[in-house]
Amino acid sequence: MPLLPIEPHRFRHYKAELVDAFTKRARRVLEVGCGLRLYESYCRGLEYVGVDVDVAVRPNILADAARLPFRDHCFEAVIMLDSLEHVVDADAAVRECVRVLKQGGRLLITTPNTRGFGLYDSFADRTHIHHFNWSSLESILRRNGLMVEGRIPLHLHIFWPLRLLHSRLLVPLQQSICLVARR
Repeated sequence: MPLLPIEPHRFRHYKAELVDAFTKRARRVLEVGCGLRLYESYCRGLEYVGVDVDVAVRPNILADAARLPFRDHCFEAVIMLDSLEHVVDADAAVRECVRVLKQGGRLLITTPNTRGFGLYDSFADRTHIHHFNWSSLESILRRNGLMVEGRIPLHLHIFWPLRLLHSRLLVPLQQSICLVARR
């Protein structure tokens, strides 16, 4: 029996809950780097558009994150879950997200944290072009016209007794960075 519990799908379920809460008031939601569109069903009652560069995952629209084929200001919410680290030009991808967001629209973004428990996740995946920490991701969002609204604690991979510590102490070390930003 392992010392630590193994819960491989727990993070996916938690991200689904985030998507559900994040998109409640949005009519149109764009997921950039949608992969297999695992989170589409959590955008209930909304118009969902999934974009990816991989035809094999069957996105709604085949497109690069740095060149989104949508008119300006047409989405209330954009989701980028573990995708920005794979994009060649991260600044261009964030600028495109800003361009398609309506004024007051919000971006939900997650990526591995290279200065925390996500160090291995970030560098072990050879498809990761960029390696972010909290400040570098916040910087790219601000530089491209977004206001960071908050950091979301994701303590799913932190086991007791570390969970007993105050959550603000653990946020910089968590495995993944999760931010909400507003246009």
